[in-house]
Amino acid sequence: METLAEDERALAAGEHVSGPAADTYRHRVTGAHRTFAGRVLTSTAQSRDLLGNPLLQIHHGPGMTCVLNPATAPCQLRGTADDPLVTPDIDDCRPTCPNLARTDRDVAHTERQVAELEETLSNSLAPPIRHARERHELARLQAILDAHHQGRNPH
Repeated sequence: METLAEDERALAAGEHVSGPAADTYRHRVTGAHRTFAGRVLTSTAQSRDLLGNPLLQIHHGPGMTCVLNPATAPCQLRGTADDPLVTPDIDDCRPTCPNLARTDRDVAHTERQVAELEETLSNSLAPPIRHARERHELARLQAILDAHHQGRNPH
């Protein structure tokens, strides 16, 4: 609930969200805020019901946010697709997943990754195979950044 409250504050402050699940992310965050803000849980049953609510199926990972829809998730799921408490395996995230959204906070993480890769590539003593691998990853991350920034509405 605290993370969703933080997500709602960021959206209200104008945080940009990109990716195939950006609209679903915005819908879930605002809906969860309207429905659950200020709610106090007094039982285990209430906690279980809350965790199974589809509005709350948002999982933050490094550089991305999963807006989980078990029916379309290509990753490994913890639990079964019909279990309301199913969660994604964030370590098995797939770049082409339709459940991905990227917030400005996620993009800041990706920008730090890009800076680290650029530093590695500036080292002429690194083996050529490492340079090739890092150049490929840098291009992939730069495409993510470009897509996020291109979708931003000018203020």
